[in-house]
Amino acid sequence: MRVGFYDLLFGRASNLIGEGEFYRDFTAGTGSVLEAACGSGRLFPALGAPGRLLVGFDASVELLQQAQAHYQGNAGLGRPLLCAQRMEDFAFGRRFERIVVGYYGLSYVLEPDGRRSFLQRIADHLTPDGQAVLHLPDADLLRRPVPQAEIDAQRGSLVLTKEASGFSGRLAYQTTENRVVENGSVHITALAFSLLDESGAVLREEEAAMHYAILDRQDIVSLAASVGLRLTDCRRGFVDDIDSELIVTLVHP
Repeated sequence: MRVGFYDLLFGRASNLIGEGEFYRDFTAGTGSVLEAACGSGRLFPALGAPGRLLVGFDASVELLQQAQAHYQGNAGLGRPLLCAQRMEDFAFGRRFERIVVGYYGLSYVLEPDGRRSFLQRIADHLTPDGQAVLHLPDADLLRRPVPQAEIDAQRGSLVLTKEASGFSGRLAYQTTENRVVENGSVHITALAFSLLDESGAVLREEEAAMHYAILDRQDIVSLAASVGLRLTDCRRGFVDDIDSELIVTLVHP
């Protein structure tokens, strides 16, 4: 799936209602913020502020290039420092008052040793009185069997405009499979996409599979404790009427 289409398709999902306001409040009054796995920079407008050091990293150079382009429209907030690094072994020569791991970032690390290494790097980069927030999908929702009729109903299309995507047409999408593998530890959502021009002709078809490690609150508590962090807050959504997420705040003891 083209990088630009990911934000258009998933960045407006109903489970993200209130996301921007949450991160603005979370980082308010701070002088330094690190976003791990920042992707295309979708959260930068909420994380940036005048005079604040904002650093983002991602393993994808393509995503970082888009992140830089996204932030050009918010020049008043300052320019973020971006670099290509992996979550499991990222390193900077300083600590940060806030660290953000947005939209299921930790869930993409499928190996337990990789997750522990990532959390250790967060602990090492967090100031003594700093806070880190992790946004994950709800484990019970990932574990539940999904009826085929429900899978078949997970389809739709998105009108694309040149102003938003540089292309006029339509992006059609459909979930083709939801399943749990690796003895119940990993959820896979498979999707199919079709890019259509304004006449309805199919220009491109792609398939993608999203792999999520299934982690519940206790998993995060144990993982955090193993690297010297503790959980201080746990939410089910960015706003009260959403209960499909796991949003946790970690601090040093």
